[in-house]
Amino acid sequence: MEVARRLRPRRGRCRELRCRATHALLPDVCLAQRRYAAEVIGEALLSVGREAYRRAAERLGVPGETVRDWRRRFRSRPELIAAHFLRWARALDVSLDPPAGQGSPVADALEAIGVCTRVASLVLGRRAPWSWVSALTAGGLLLINTEPPWPVPE
Repeated sequence: MEVARRLRPRRGRCRELRCRATHALLPDVCLAQRRYAAEVIGEALLSVGREAYRRAAERLGVPGETVRDWRRRFRSRPELIAAHFLRWARALDVSLDPPAGQGSPVADALEAIGVCTRVASLVLGRRAPWSWVSALTAGGLLLINTEPPWPVPE
């Protein structure tokens, strides 16, 4: 059984002269505005199509409504998620062929995440897959009201 641990995010001050606000600096094991670790959220998302949200929630020790909300947010824009991670994968490996479609937009998005995190670990160094997801979305994978939603490769 995993032991709960509390994190106290560091804060940083914005360098923009007009802003100068402080911002929470989340570690890459977290997603913004989420209580649970990115790995737990990732496990719940990976179980889409294999088990019902209540069963996944029970297995992960998370409230069912929480898993249902994660899945709903992920399903709200799977094409954007897939495109984002494939863009990063191609930026890291220009010879990469796009993965074959998996039959559903959600499955395609999960496949794109998998491809991207494997390429990132090979090119930039090993890291847990959902840690890469957090880093490549600036913690905002499940934020659905931000535009543009995530950082893009340059």
